[in-house]
Amino acid sequence: MKTGRRSLTLLLVVILTLVVAACGNNKNAASPSATGSASPSASESSTPSPSSEPEATTKKIKDGLDREVEIPTKPEKIVVLGNMGEVLSLGIKPIATNDYYLSKYGTDRLAGVQSIGGDEPDMEKILALQPDLIIIPSYFKPEVLDALHKIAPTIATKWGLLPLEHLSVIAGWLGKEAEEQAWLAQYAEKAAKTKETLKPFNLEGEKAIVLQFWSKAIYQHATTVFTPLFQDIGFVPTEAQAAVKETAAITEEAVVDYAAEAERIFILVDGQADIDTYNALKSTAWKNVPAVKNDKVVLVDSARWNDYSTAAMEWMLEDLVKLIK
Repeated sequence: MKTGRRSLTLLLVVILTLVVAACGNNKNAASPSATGSASPSASESSTPSPSSEPEATTKKIKDGLDREVEIPTKPEKIVVLGNMGEVLSLGIKPIATNDYYLSKYGTDRLAGVQSIGGDEPDMEKILALQPDLIIIPSYFKPEVLDALHKIAPTIATKWGLLPLEHLSVIAGWLGKEAEEQAWLAQYAEKAAKTKETLKPFNLEGEKAIVLQFWSKAIYQHATTVFTPLFQDIGFVPTEAQAAVKETAAITEEAVVDYAAEAERIFILVDGQADIDTYNALKSTAWKNVPAVKNDKVVLVDSARWNDYSTAAMEWMLEDLVKLIK
């Protein structure tokens, strides 16, 4: 009987031990450690995340005619029929342009760029080039815009924006914001160096106006067309010049009063005929104009100064160094 009782006791101990062990295992399974709850298992952490979406190849933009246009995100074959100065300032070389830009910018900047005609673009030439983007000014005829858009996405820049505004818009369209900032930095440096070079002439604060001889007429322009003069170098527009808000014709006789307060006059001329016109005026109708009497009239190349572009801004600085005396 003692042996039986001992065996029963041992059996109860074993059963009790198994029950306690089972309870402990259940508790561990139900309550993971702090480390385990914060970090997934090795197999879970190695599970790859869903693959990212492929980079978009096109995007939609609003152009200068308030049209929504889908364009390539990284266009490589661009035909440029407007705002060539800004396009080049952003480091973009087009595959083709019109004869106007080819003549103005020359082979040094447009080497290898093909011609697609004059004022009216040659649609067959453009089609043969298979461009992936076309840039035009907003004043193109609607039928020309429609024809171009059938060849490739065509975006219109808004007529009347300032060169730096065009630069910013085009940079945003084409993903060239870094290039825009680089150009702005180099232009600021160039303007500062030009101003320092011209410092001996005491130009800062000098009152000035700008005129243009064009097609046997004389025109006055707003100061915003010539920011290198009035912002970067420090010329001050006369009261009459500051009042001009848009391009307008002015008579030879009216120039006498218009230029009365000007210490310096800049005149855009287009060839020898315009130079001859000025030479005749300075000895007749304009002989008593102060800037004329003091030989403070500067004749500048109309082709370089009337481009109204970031390129023209640089050309003005370059020409001032050569022409101011």
